[in-house]
Amino acid sequence: MSTAAGNPSRVRVADARDEDELLDLCRSLHAENGMFPMSEPKVSQILRAALEGPIAFRRGLIGVIGPRQGIEGAIFLEVGSNWYSTQLYLNEMFNYVLPQYRNSTNSADLIAFAKAMSDQFQVALLIGVLSTIRTEAKIRHYRRQLGEPIGAFFVHNGGAGVH
Repeated sequence: MSTAAGNPSRVRVADARDEDELLDLCRSLHAENGMFPMSEPKVSQILRAALEGPIAFRRGLIGVIGPRQGIEGAIFLEVGSNWYSTQLYLNEMFNYVLPQYRNSTNSADLIAFAKAMSDQFQVALLIGVLSTIRTEAKIRHYRRQLGEPIGAFFVHNGGAGVH
């Protein structure tokens, strides 16, 4: 993983034509980090809500690296708010680079895209690491891209790889 700041211009906003390929990417992501069984109809519905229609009316944004039928990685930024506030923010649902493209700047570029979207829309960005594969290395990578974390994720009575 790169220590570079990342290049958001390598990332394009996905649209409905990317749905099938993104569903394949989600299958790969789930195979690595899924805590619970994957519901493909639910994943398709969530992807579709972030891919169809004018960007202002989507559930969020999905940024991808690579052309159609050649996506190397993607970051899904959902628009949300905490239970105690109406303040909107971007919540990273996933940032995933396919294994064959990991020796690249892709992850840093996807994070740079997320930061650029946060800046453009003037909203906070919430990103976390949920993984059992090279977790410490991923945390170091995110620290280089975003600074010090403000929390951590822990799981009781379950964990990644529990399908």
